[in-house]
Amino acid sequence: MPPPRPLNQTLPLRWVVVAIVVFILAYTFLRLHFAKHGKPFEPYHDLGERADAQRLLDLGYDRVAVDIERPAEILPASRFAPTADEVDGAPGGLPAEIAGALAPTPALPSLITGVAAPREIATGGVYSFQFTCAQPDYKTQIDSVLMLRKGADLVLLPDFPRLSGQLLSRWKETVVLVSIPTQGFAPGRYTVTLCGGRASKTWQFTVR
Repeated sequence: MPPPRPLNQTLPLRWVVVAIVVFILAYTFLRLHFAKHGKPFEPYHDLGERADAQRLLDLGYDRVAVDIERPAEILPASRFAPTADEVDGAPGGLPAEIAGALAPTPALPSLITGVAAPREIATGGVYSFQFTCAQPDYKTQIDSVLMLRKGADLVLLPDFPRLSGQLLSRWKETVVLVSIPTQGFAPGRYTVTLCGGRASKTWQFTVR
């Protein structure tokens, strides 16, 4: 009879596990080290934003970055003293020329129910004000506030997109703290219009 064939030698299982772990660690390191950071490129969205920005520039509007916060409760009016002399009601919706320049348009809150804002700010300071707004249901949540400046006119567009799936907001009324850097604002009187879907608010402040 022919001699028996030698058995194939295989690696012990523990070495197979070690090799897999080493491969995963090396792959993870290389991916994190060489991956591009920041917002991914979204061609359709990014091209749309560029087109919006150009249309707004053609109308004389500049975008100004603003910061927003959501305080746990309404801040006292003394936080914004001396407060704006008058906060008036204004028609709801987007100004006509802006509406034609934005696609898609921000999802404005249903109503702006209150504003607490200072009536003056030192040149180069941060102009902070608080507003409250009401929504018809619990399916929206604030995402950002877009500010457009045309000379001494400031138009602010809060964006409350619909929440996805079964997510719900906790309250229909939202408190938002907005901070506007005033670098580049010459001393003088400025008019703010805070847009809501059915009713907006407008007031003035002075840069000293």
